[in-house]
Amino acid sequence: MALLRQAVRAAQAPTLRSMAPGAPAVCRFMASPAVQPAAAKEASPIRSVGLGAPLAKRNAGVSVLGCAIAMVAVGGCAQGIGQLFAALVVGMARNPSMKEDLFTYTLIGMGFLEFLAIVVILIAGLLLYSE
Repeated sequence: MALLRQAVRAAQAPTLRSMAPGAPAVCRFMASPAVQPAAAKEASPIRSVGLGAPLAKRNAGVSVLGCAIAMVAVGGCAQGIGQLFAALVVGMARNPSMKEDLFTYTLIGMGFLEFLAIVVILIAGLLLYSE
């Protein structure tokens, strides 16, 4: 309710009504592009931002964020390798006679996890250095 009252007061204020199109906004309410006068909207050049933007105008931070999100999966691979060897130790403690078989299965599983980690690192590098 207080927000609505503040918006009504801001709309009724005489200083905001007489705001020049090029003048800076007096408050955050008028700083929104949807609330600014039509003359101020037409004066600004049209820029293509977002998914339709040319590749040369894309921000570098987007690729760094994509790379960082992809690298989270490397942590998952490391956790999987840790759980794999923990299971090997538990399995060898329960049945020592199957030590060789369990170790073979552990190495096969570790190979799959390492392959997954390498693929994730390649995709992260692709995201980081692509334009």
